[in-house]
Amino acid sequence: MKVGLSILILPIAMVSPWGQAGCFSGEELRSNLQIVLTGQTSFVHKNESIWQINGKNPYTATNVYNDIALKFASACSLTNDMLDLDFSLYALGYYPTRSVGLFEKDDSRSKVLTEKLRITWTLSNTVRLEGGKLPTPQGAFFLRSPAELITNYYSGFKPTRIYDPAMKSLYSDSYWGASISKEYRDCAFSLTISPKLANINNYYESSSNWSENKRTNSSERYLFGYADYRFENHSLSVNMMLGDSPSIALADSYNYTTQFIINSELALHKNQQWRHFSNEKKNEVLSGVYPSSLYSQEDKEGIEFSVGGQYTTNNFSIFGMEYYFQSEGYTESEWRNQVNFVKFLNGDTGYQTLNKAFDNYKYLMGGEISNTSNKGMLQGRHYVNTWGSLQNKGSSVIQPYLVMNLLDNSTLLGIHYVKPLKGANDQAEFYMGLYSAQGSKNSEFELFGDTVGVYFGFKYYL
Repeated sequence: MKVGLSILILPIAMVSPWGQAGCFSGEELRSNLQIVLTGQTSFVHKNESIWQINGKNPYTATNVYNDIALKFASACSLTNDMLDLDFSLYALGYYPTRSVGLFEKDDSRSKVLTEKLRITWTLSNTVRLEGGKLPTPQGAFFLRSPAELITNYYSGFKPTRIYDPAMKSLYSDSYWGASISKEYRDCAFSLTISPKLANINNYYESSSNWSENKRTNSSERYLFGYADYRFENHSLSVNMMLGDSPSIALADSYNYTTQFIINSELALHKNQQWRHFSNEKKNEVLSGVYPSSLYSQEDKEGIEFSVGGQYTTNNFSIFGMEYYFQSEGYTESEWRNQVNFVKFLNGDTGYQTLNKAFDNYKYLMGGEISNTSNKGMLQGRHYVNTWGSLQNKGSSVIQPYLVMNLLDNSTLLGIHYVKPLKGANDQAEFYMGLYSAQGSKNSEFELFGDTVGVYFGFKYYL
């Protein structure tokens, strides 16, 4: 953080004293300041899974978590209509009523996350340069957007998170980088550079316990973007990634009517996008050779594809459905091979040292599988996602959703409810929800245990 801030402060110091007064006098920062307090209590129950460490469940069966988050955001002008600064920071913390299991332990129960720390230089009406800590671009799909080529790792806590949908982008850390964009009447071009600032050498540990640079800048990325606006009902775009993981992605958003939109995205990758369980390394363990890792990311070409639609009703309720495919996802036999190896490692060898080594491998496998999800990736090949956002009287909103792995039929389902509080001058809202992961013990969404959670929370705009 200190290095990043010094990079930002340098161009600020170079602007004129008049520009410094506009941003650092404090008046503009105070007038644009947004402070949001969020508090949440969640009740979580997990059934036993296939995982055992020292013969015990590595998860607490039932726990209650109390979460709190405080957001600070503001913006100001460094020079008149040319150089601007905007930022948003979160302070997060949680407290469990019971001790957490081995797979749920965090290095710390509090942290500060930088959602955005950006300087924008408006060179002209059509050219803009941005630098600093930039938020990850969001694609058209809720489940997984293939055209979203810049992906970072989850930055929250292991056992709990705040389930307000507005917090989703926060938990995918922003990255250090710079971008330049040029707008034309019918199209736009952009170039984004994200340098490599760290190496990941502890994949066995959850990404939430990594350093910030490991989560966001562990690879070299150069993203070229093109967007085309000349078609009346289509919004077309092409993204090309160069660097450590070359890819190209095509996206189209088609307005079939003013209320019905069809989205489609296709991505071609030169390398695997996430680390896979290695059958060769498994065989080394079975033969008495113990490698330091059981996972690898190989130079194998792959395809991702998503298609879906969303319909907006006359009262602004929204219903959507999405299908997602990835060629590098595990087949049924590959997934079964990984699950069976976990069960093998659970066996008692009769030797305490070897049992401990096998427990270490299970901890490593749990970390690797979790970090695939923490990168926003799925592990199977075929998925469907359905969701809705139902507008009710009094401005309340109900948001149901269901995600299904079409190969093993495991599901993630839930419902979220938001209600603005009357008499609070539109400064507070209450939310609550329920979620569940269901399936067989060997399936993707229940691999770490059949889970049911209920949460209640509030947001207050100070």
